[in-house]
Amino acid sequence: MTAQLSITRHQPIFDPNQFNYLPIHIIGAGATGSRVFMSLIELGLTNITVWDFDQVEAHNLANQAFNFSHIGMTKVQALKHLYHSKIGMLPPSTMHFKEERVVDQQLDGIVFLLTDTMSSRQEIIDKQDKAQLLRVFETRMASTHGNVYSFNPRSTEEVSAWTDTLISDEAGEVSACGSPISVGPTAAIIANLVVWQFMNYLLADGCTNAQVDCFFKPTIITTRDAL
Repeated sequence: MTAQLSITRHQPIFDPNQFNYLPIHIIGAGATGSRVFMSLIELGLTNITVWDFDQVEAHNLANQAFNFSHIGMTKVQALKHLYHSKIGMLPPSTMHFKEERVVDQQLDGIVFLLTDTMSSRQEIIDKQDKAQLLRVFETRMASTHGNVYSFNPRSTEEVSAWTDTLISDEAGEVSACGSPISVGPTAAIIANLVVWQFMNYLLADGCTNAQVDCFFKPTIITTRDAL
């Protein structure tokens, strides 16, 4: 028997059938990106393209959506496998898995900008012909806190305000061995929070927060409204 996702329990709050015309791009399938993908497909959204050229490694299992069987796969192929495992069928033709960087590709619709570095995020936005972009959502994460940003890429003022928040890649929190710190529960909260910001954008006539800051020791959440 072919499985099918039932959306009956969340359809009164969020009906994906109203929004599956909208292209969604997830750039980066790591700690937040892999979880954003899983949250979106659990909502019933299918018009999704995921971009990532990296492979799943053993150390990714502690803070990303992948499991042991995915080690050695590219992350996008692992997400394709996870879709099949979760839903019980192959991804639809509207879902795409790109084993490549976003360099000069022109995007449309909604973008979740979740690459590993601040510099790559800035470069991607700078190279976009923004006429086809509706909204960009971006997250940042340390061990015990994180941020969610949202901006209209067609607004010079909003793009400038977002750019002003970017830090150098060297300033990010790193572990004793020099690699970025990533804690699974922190990533899960931030990923689901950015999906809720995306849902609010769709459900509330474009209203969403420009910035949400979360601190988990103790738990404090602050927001800044869009310009």
